[in-house]
Amino acid sequence: MTLTFSSRSVRLAVLAGAGVIAATAVYAVTDHADASEGQAPPVAVATAGHHTTAPATTPTGPAAPATTPSATQAPPAVAEKAAPATTPAARATGAAGEKALTETRVTARQLPDRTAQKWKELAPPSIRKPGPEFQLNECVTVRGATGWQQQGFISAHKTPAVQDSLGFPDAASARAAYREVLAGMKDCEATSRALQKRYGLAADARVRQTATAGEAAAWSRTWTAVQGLSAPGAQANHIYAVRRGSVLVLLHFDEWDSAAPRSYDPKGDADVLAGLTR
Repeated sequence: MTLTFSSRSVRLAVLAGAGVIAATAVYAVTDHADASEGQAPPVAVATAGHHTTAPATTPTGPAAPATTPSATQAPPAVAEKAAPATTPAARATGAAGEKALTETRVTARQLPDRTAQKWKELAPPSIRKPGPEFQLNECVTVRGATGWQQQGFISAHKTPAVQDSLGFPDAASARAAYREVLAGMKDCEATSRALQKRYGLAADARVRQTATAGEAAAWSRTWTAVQGLSAPGAQANHIYAVRRGSVLVLLHFDEWDSAAPRSYDPKGDADVLAGLTR
């Protein structure tokens, strides 16, 4: 989930999970203390389909790479604007089409842990054309999508959830993309720990698969996150991936320890996957 913060006690968290372009939604997070206070916020360079982020200054610990993964953070100057209306040039293309993407949409009531989180939609779903690469998190990059629908949500704790539906030319292409997700998440614990070491943090990341059902899988990652594609600090990330025909459905939500005690039991992930496959 791509979130960035200023170094002050009141921070703007820019919802950019998994590739949302600049200015989808912004919300304030007050007094969000974390273990990565010394990490400098990245400076965003946003383009319609593929986004890169270069650090403004060197973070605490070893030198940061010249370019971090495809983070998708909105510049504060434009962050408070609502997501632009979908234009014909930005609409989904390929066999999946707009209808197939729309049919995968979930509502706030369908999200995990809704009693504790009290999820609300941030804005209407946005349909646009993706770039050549789509980055879900520090571990997963998906290629070859021709259509993209995104829906953002916010919890009562000001933590985010994002659903991304990626359309592909055919079912075989969507299946290949799903396998990319599986491969990335299989190595995600090692990838996350290597990133933590690079930034001078304790390598405490743990990743486990919590549910599977056909071409559907769920994972939980607990770690002290590195700022960039994730908000910094101790947290749990919940990741879901489902192939539905020529569409890859991705759902991601976070629990930040600084915002509220963790309340979600991943034993419920089988039910989440069942809802995403309908």
